Amino acid sequence: MADEADLGEMTDERGELHFLAALVDELMRTLQVAGVLSQAELNGVEQAVATRLGRPPRAW
Repeated sequence: MADEADLGEMTDERGELHFLAALVDELMRTLQVAGVLSQAELNGVEQAVATRLGRPPRAW
């Protein structure tokens, strides 16, 4: 069973992952708005990531 130190580390890591996910979302959205990537290309990126993680992709 995890002790308090392990739980604290897990909470910190989860917070860092949420921060990085939000940062990536903002970057992808900015690339779309700037016309660097199309919605279809963003969906392709999302599909590739989802395939690697074994999860369903999100729609852009």
